[in-house]
Amino acid sequence: MRILAVTTKSPLPLNEGRALRTYNLLRELATRHEITLCSYVQSQAEIDGLEGMREFCAEVHAVPLYLRAPRAELMRDLVRDLVSDSPILAIKYQRGEMVALLRRLIGAKKFDVLHLDMLHLGLLAREAGGLPTVLTEHNVETALLERREQHASGPMKTYLRRQVKKLGRFEAAAVGDAQCVVTCSDNDAELLRRMNGKARTITVPNAVDIEFFKPAGSAPKPATLIYVGGLGWFPNLDAIEFMARDILPRIQKEMPGVTLTVVGQVPDKSLLDRFADCPSIRFAGLVDDIRPFAAEAVAYVVPLRIGGGTRLKILDAFAMGRPVVSTSIGCEGLRVAHDRELLMADDAESFAQATLRVLRDPALAARLGAAGRDCVVREYQWASAARLMDQAYDTARAAVGA
Repeated sequence: MRILAVTTKSPLPLNEGRALRTYNLLRELATRHEITLCSYVQSQAEIDGLEGMREFCAEVHAVPLYLRAPRAELMRDLVRDLVSDSPILAIKYQRGEMVALLRRLIGAKKFDVLHLDMLHLGLLAREAGGLPTVLTEHNVETALLERREQHASGPMKTYLRRQVKKLGRFEAAAVGDAQCVVTCSDNDAELLRRMNGKARTITVPNAVDIEFFKPAGSAPKPATLIYVGGLGWFPNLDAIEFMARDILPRIQKEMPGVTLTVVGQVPDKSLLDRFADCPSIRFAGLVDDIRPFAAEAVAYVVPLRIGGGTRLKILDAFAMGRPVVSTSIGCEGLRVAHDRELLMADDAESFAQATLRVLRDPALAARLGAAGRDCVVREYQWASAARLMDQAYDTARAAVGA
């Protein structure tokens, strides 16, 4: 099968969950299909990263986004947003250079399916030229933005409320127009079908490389916690603030000396000012390999209050045999249960007490870690996820044929 895949950014470097998912699925699919990749690039690191994609993609094409004149481009898009029915999320990725590229490729080669790897690319479906279109929803974006709007205030709340309305209409239309919509969880699939009853959905859960991520075999440092996620994504920033302000002080009241290491990109160093009065939180930044940091930690904490899809950070933790304490939102979409694969708690006091249980009880930590490892070995591997992607492509092709 010839697949024309379009992404909002280069899958390499692997610096966030979306990139990990896209990279691993495309690499697995390329073992039996021909992949042509068209990717927006937003940094020199992404331009360099596309060289790695050429190792298994038949063709790789790059379109710059916010690289030549970022401030001017952003202002232009904000003005377009004022007069457009489409949300800013989609307007950003409707670029003439990408439209021309897709038209040229589709006109020159017989592709079997167009794969748009995020709702943000939905306007590009107009260029499919009759090709079966598969749309991946890494999150239900309207639900994600609604949760962010609930936590906002002042002018930002007003702006987000307007974007939620536009995004809701856009997302409902996009999932109905695509011949197949790929979601990361059954929860997300159900939400999208409620938005548009015509949506054809297939759940392709996130996965993990169980050979790369495996138990370290060494004892962790006492009283050490880890959170994985970059500050550039609002749900991560909110989670770390929730942990710093409401949860960690409760933990330290009963167990002084507990520390938290945050691993992930910090795009704006001024964000760290928010945590200047939290000396027990260490920001490691973007690292080449999270495994040494995970091996040092007694437990992963996932205090997410905003989110969707499924959490690669939890699957990585499970594969490494690390116990996890998460909110229900943090682990939604995963087939897990409280006190079986992880501990689940939503309010600050309950989350603190659950974390203390793991810190104080090595037997509990070991039991949860083993159960998590068993879970990913059984249900969350990339080869299985890629086979489900094949089903999505077949569904889209059948829909066009019908």
